[in-house]
Amino acid sequence: MILKSNKFKNINEYISNNTDLNICIITHCYPPDFGAAPHQYAHMAESFHAIGHNVTVLTSHPYYPKGKLQRKDFFKLRRHTKINGIDVFRHWLIPSQQNSAILRLLSMTTMLLSMLFSMNLLKKKQIDVVIVQTPPITLPLLGILLKRIQKVKLVLNVSDLWPQAMVDLGSIKTNSIAYQILHRLEKFYYSKADFIITQSDETKSYIQDLNFNDVFLYRIGADINVFHPHKNVQRGEKLKIVYTGVLGVAHGILDLIQKVSFDALNCELHIYGDGIEKNKIKNYIIKNQLQNVILHPKVHYKEVPEVVKQYDVALISQKKYVKGTLPAKLYESLSLGMPILFHGQGEGEQLVQKHQCGFTSRPNDLVQLTNNIKTLQQLSDQEFQLLSTQSRKAAVNHYDRDLQFSTFYEALKTVTHHLIFA
Repeated sequence: MILKSNKFKNINEYISNNTDLNICIITHCYPPDFGAAPHQYAHMAESFHAIGHNVTVLTSHPYYPKGKLQRKDFFKLRRHTKINGIDVFRHWLIPSQQNSAILRLLSMTTMLLSMLFSMNLLKKKQIDVVIVQTPPITLPLLGILLKRIQKVKLVLNVSDLWPQAMVDLGSIKTNSIAYQILHRLEKFYYSKADFIITQSDETKSYIQDLNFNDVFLYRIGADINVFHPHKNVQRGEKLKIVYTGVLGVAHGILDLIQKVSFDALNCELHIYGDGIEKNKIKNYIIKNQLQNVILHPKVHYKEVPEVVKQYDVALISQKKYVKGTLPAKLYESLSLGMPILFHGQGEGEQLVQKHQCGFTSRPNDLVQLTNNIKTLQQLSDQEFQLLSTQSRKAAVNHYDRDLQFSTFYEALKTVTHHLIFA
C-alpha cells in the first residue's frame, strides 16, 4: 500500500529518517469482519507498515456483525494469518451481537482472556506502541498490562462513549451503581493512556470535559481514490435511495421500512448489508409484498463503490441519538459525490448541514424524512448536481483517509518522539 497524502510522497526518504517501531493494534474486529471499524484498523495497520514500522494485530475470530463464529474457529484458541503484510492473530471468544449486557460482557471477557495467551508473543516482538480500541470495555486492560510489563506507549482509541452510550440507549441510568462503576473504569482507562484518539468532536469534547486534555480527533474518513463519483450524475424517473452497512437494531432500517411507505412515495430503497435484523427485514418485505424496498445480498467492501454509484441518494440512518456516534459510511457516501439523506442526530447531522450536501431529519421525525424524500424528488438536475459536488468537495478537503492518518501520525510522534528518533 502506498499512501497518497502529500506528507508521504517521498516514502523512502521518510523511512530513512525514522526508527522502525514495533506497533501492536488491539481491536475486536478486523477484515474480513464487515463494517467501517475493521477497515479503519486495516488502513491504520497498512499505513504504519507502508512507512516502515512493524505491525502486529490482535483481534478476534471473524464474527462481526452477525455475532457467529465460523465452524473452523469454534475450537481454535488462536490463529495466525498474514494480510497485506500485517501479522494478524485471531482469538477465540463467545460472540454476541444481542442487546443483552450480560452476553456482551461475557463476549468481551472471553476475548480478553484469549488475548492474554498472546502476551508472551508481544514480549518477543518487543512492542513499543500499543493502540487499543474501546469499546469493548475489557480490551484496555490488556494495553495497561502490556504498558506495565514492557513500558510501552499506550494509545487509547475511543470509538464509542461508554457508559454514556448505554445511558443514551436507555440501558442504564446515571444514578445507578452500574453507571458509577463503569464511569470510574472509563476514567481509569483515560488516566492510564499516553494518548487518546477519537472519531468525533463530540467524543473529544466529552473526554476533555473530564479533564483529560491530550485527545486527538482522528476521523475514519474515506479512500477518495477508491470512492470516487461518476463524472456525470444522471437520475432516472424514479428516485433510488441506497443504504449500505450493518443491519442492526441501532441503525433502525427495519423500523424505517415499517413506518415509511416507499411504494406510496414512488421511490426505491435498496438495502445492502448484514446483521442481526437482516432476516427480519427480508421477512417483512416478503410478507407485506413491498415493491420499492429491495434487499440485496451483502457485497464485498471492495465492490461497494461501484454498487453504490448505481443509485441517486445515500441514506444514513440512526434509530436513537447516542452521544459521540458518527456513522462512518457518511464519509464514503460524501466521497462518492452522493447527496445525503441523513436520518439521525448529532455530529453526522451537523456535518451534512455544514457542507450543505443533503437533507436531515431527527430519528423519530418520520414526517420530516418523508418530506425530505419528496424534496429530493422535486430538485432540478442543477440543484441535484450541486449537492453531489458539495459532497465530493467535503470529502476531498476534510475527510481523505490518508490525510487523516498522516495528521494522526504527526501527532503521535509527539508522544513517541524518543522512540521514533532514538
